[in-house]
Amino acid sequence: MIEGSKILLVDDSPEVVELISDFLAPYNCEIYRASTGKQAIEVLSEKHVEIAILDVKLPDIDGIALLDTIRLQDPTVAVVMITGCHDPDLIIEAMKKGASDFLMKPFSIDKLLLGIMKVRKQRELLVEKNSILSDLEDKKKIELLNRQLQTKIAELTKMYHISDKFNSLNIFDDIYEKTILVVNEVLNSEVSGYYIVDHENQQLILYRSRPAHNGHASIEQNISLPAELMEEVKSGKRHFLRNEKAFLSLIIKGEWVGAIMMGGKTNGRVRKHPFSQNDMYFLRLIADKAAMQIENRMLYESLFESVLQTLTSLIIAINRRDMYTEGHCTRVAAMSLALADHLGAAEYEKDVVRVVAPIHDVGKIGIPDIILLKAGNLIDEEYKLMKSHSVYGEEIINRFDILGDEARITRHHHERFDGSGYPDRLAGEEIPYCSRLIALCDTYDAMMTDRPYRKALTREETLAEIKRCRGRQFDPDMADGFVEMMGGGSVGN
Repeated sequence: MIEGSKILLVDDSPEVVELISDFLAPYNCEIYRASTGKQAIEVLSEKHVEIAILDVKLPDIDGIALLDTIRLQDPTVAVVMITGCHDPDLIIEAMKKGASDFLMKPFSIDKLLLGIMKVRKQRELLVEKNSILSDLEDKKKIELLNRQLQTKIAELTKMYHISDKFNSLNIFDDIYEKTILVVNEVLNSEVSGYYIVDHENQQLILYRSRPAHNGHASIEQNISLPAELMEEVKSGKRHFLRNEKAFLSLIIKGEWVGAIMMGGKTNGRVRKHPFSQNDMYFLRLIADKAAMQIENRMLYESLFESVLQTLTSLIIAINRRDMYTEGHCTRVAAMSLALADHLGAAEYEKDVVRVVAPIHDVGKIGIPDIILLKAGNLIDEEYKLMKSHSVYGEEIINRFDILGDEARITRHHHERFDGSGYPDRLAGEEIPYCSRLIALCDTYDAMMTDRPYRKALTREETLAEIKRCRGRQFDPDMADGFVEMMGGGSVGN
């Protein structure tokens, strides 16, 4: 890795230098700092520097010129250039002059770490190569070095592939499926799986797997764990072998939560254990990345649950003012999910419906009781204010950054397919899919419920009204599906 590296940081921004220094602190790196080119040259003349991280724009000496000085003074120093200026010519010039890597500000800490790891490997090989080249007669060493270089490049490529796969995950991706897929791709494992730890029964339970296609390797569904192995894992042991398969434990906040399994080779020959050090190194890297993603997912879900509890509390407050709202939201939520299933909606859309449908009227918290609870018909000014509840709902939900899509769905749940709805008079597919779906179920429940100013319609009357309004108030395909789901017969124009 990068432990113990001697690194020179050159940047006129104290915040950037401090941030990078703090990030490198856990790796026991020896850090030298400079805010000008002159200070950097002094450090280079006094200290043994292995890696230099240089800002292109410095107050006295241009970063490219400083790169020339470093190359003359010690050509083995690996140089990483950083800049906020997106100039391709600048990058080309720096690389021609011997820069090992180039990072554009703002850059992620993961990218910086990969960059330092890469240039350190390059420097180690360069130092060794320079030593070998001093003796031109030793051709065998040069050939060996080239093979080692190819090996290191392959290793770095694998590391990048692993990081890229996990960094590209979004909150809706299946972490466990992605993890075992990466095991197959990176380690050429014919069979892989993810197990959940059952501490009470002391066993691993298979949760996701990619089985062998040729029958050479089988996958155990449940694996009993000896008490001593449980204790070894708790005390720090990360991997163990069983039936020519390797298992790498996932530890989150000190608790053993799962294990990644790999075994076999894609060429059909059973892998002989023990596994190579490289196999275990990359399997551990995959496990660490997976554990980080799983922990982030757990934190997200905890935050999401907290947000929903807050919004639910607001709905309870509305229910205490208007008892109609409580039963209405519950019924609309159940009906919306049923319709989403019937229409074959995507899982993401079903998740959005699960969140929005129960709280779609949360904006009514901002409607005065004299209007919300009025027994008779609303006058124009009162109705105008009542219609603003969808905008209030969006404003409330939008206060939670993780519910941006849900806030937009709430805003548009009173739009009409022909563009005559509110608040934005959207039409057709301009209206979000989930808004159209909830609007249909919302209207159905409203027509089927007694209100102080009118009696409920019968089921037949309500379905007839939905048929009549398909293509005008409602999405015609959704209206057709809804009537079909409710057993209301064929739908026509």
